[in-house]
Amino acid sequence: MEDRSLRSGFDRPPFSSGEATAYYVAMPRLPAYLLSALLAAHGVVAQASPVALPDLGDTSLTVISPAQERKLGEELMRKARRQLVFLDDAEVNDYVQQLGQRLVSHSDNASQDFRFFVVSDPSINAFAMPGGFIGVHTGLILAAQSEAELASVLAHEIAHITQRHIPRMLTEAQRTTLPAMAALLGAILLAGSGQQGGEAAIALTTATLAQKGINFTRSSEEEADRIGVAILAEAGLDPRAMPSFFERMQNMNRHNETNLPEFLRTHPVTTSRIADSRDRAERYTYRQVPDSQGFLLTRAKIRALAPGDPAEIARGFAQNLAEGKHASADAERYGYALALLRARQYGTARAEARKLTERHPNEVAFRMLAAEVELSSGRTVPGLRAYADAYRAHPSYPPLARNYGRALLRSGRARDAEAILRAAIKQRPDDPVLYELLAQAAGEAGRRPEAHQAMAEHYYLNGNPGAAIEQLQLASRYVGDNFYLQASLEARIQAIREELALYRTK
Repeated sequence: MEDRSLRSGFDRPPFSSGEATAYYVAMPRLPAYLLSALLAAHGVVAQASPVALPDLGDTSLTVISPAQERKLGEELMRKARRQLVFLDDAEVNDYVQQLGQRLVSHSDNASQDFRFFVVSDPSINAFAMPGGFIGVHTGLILAAQSEAELASVLAHEIAHITQRHIPRMLTEAQRTTLPAMAALLGAILLAGSGQQGGEAAIALTTATLAQKGINFTRSSEEEADRIGVAILAEAGLDPRAMPSFFERMQNMNRHNETNLPEFLRTHPVTTSRIADSRDRAERYTYRQVPDSQGFLLTRAKIRALAPGDPAEIARGFAQNLAEGKHASADAERYGYALALLRARQYGTARAEARKLTERHPNEVAFRMLAAEVELSSGRTVPGLRAYADAYRAHPSYPPLARNYGRALLRSGRARDAEAILRAAIKQRPDDPVLYELLAQAAGEAGRRPEAHQAMAEHYYLNGNPGAAIEQLQLASRYVGDNFYLQASLEARIQAIREELALYRTK
């Protein structure tokens, strides 16, 4: 059986086999009255603009604190990893995270910690969860015709979170407890994954919240648009991208009412919303902003790794290059090389990768591609050398560290991999794949306590706290007289148990 834990983002398609129709996030599959509650619960509401306003007091602080909201979001992220198909590609996720942070830095709460992640789903959608967690579908990234359009959706979701809309919704239902809220959103994720029991659980939990959610959402969606427009402008992106994207979504609605984009189901677009966002965008001086290389490469990679015959996908890239049908020849060639790599056409892939690295020797994505071509074709020494050279030039780029560490593991160099992976975890402590790789590296290096400890974090982040505790208990059996490590393990077990108790409903 294939060891999926050793597959890199270069040779692993973003959709696993048997998922041609993909998963949907919870929102699209719910009836209208549940959808309204979900929108409010997911924070798809807005309250104010980024412009400084008088502080009239936030009564939501008495219902749920920012720290509790963050804990709730972390719990839901662990549930989401069990229910949704997260994209296991470090480069794509890093790009979305960087774009999101650029926008957050121009919001009215720039110090808040945000986490942006990508869901492998061809539908057009994005969503926010409590505590600063924002998901975007691969389908939306491909549907965006410019980086500013993608940013406009992220800015909209950021506005929902910076204004603490979930706590504001909870002030409308003071009896809603934190465990009940976790149960509600967990049930929503369950329903979205197609498993039985989720929708019934939601119905029981949301019956008293649904009607208030309808009214609250309608007015605040428009305010979130206004906040998003301001964030876009402040971040140096074209704010006109928001009404343009909305308008295109509305046109898709008119021409295809039986198969709406998921974005329209969860973010209803009206003529007044489009007009309002356009009016606000026009107040800013127009300036043309070219798409970044990261945006172009991200879209090309998603296309190259999509489900389907990789040889056929490669032919599509080749035809676009021949006919000049592309926004960037370099990005199109990058996608072409990735598809060739998937198709195991190593000679042609190597030639295309060489063209890219010769034109752009400092582009880390191209250097990683060249390294993967060598490794996949069985040329281990030049492949690792290419990775080592790239890592020396870009030691702080997390996707490179993750893929290089994986390559070292495949080559039997566990100790070298362990050092690189530990450094990467300091930058991305919420990446479960890094912990899984670290567990393998520590185990192969003979450090069983550290291996179990790392595997515990992998399970914890993937929403399996029970398995995490078991791994920590296994680790404690091998610590010997290492008092510091034993104390650390016991403290972690206790912390996880306390979190389980916090979200346990009666």
